[in-house]
Amino acid sequence: MDDTLKLTDSYWEMLKSLSDEVKLRLATRLTASVVAAKAVNGDTTEEMLKKHMGVWKDDRTTEQIIEDMYAGRQNTKAPLNFD
Repeated sequence: MDDTLKLTDSYWEMLKSLSDEVKLRLATRLTASVVAAKAVNGDTTEEMLKKHMGVWKDDRTTEQIIEDMYAGRQNTKAPLNFD
């Protein structure tokens, strides 16, 4: 049996004797914690996109940028020295 299932079963054994009202409160709190965690992650992604989208400023055309990238490449067959 998977460790997660064992843990879940262990919690269930401890909680199954609680009243229905307490079980519903626990379920509500657990659900809210999952929803809140997902909302935070979603908001962070949106914030990062808004912050960094369109930040690159350059007067060169796309073709000029590509040419500069190719021109800046260096190819060497000399072995690297890590000493």
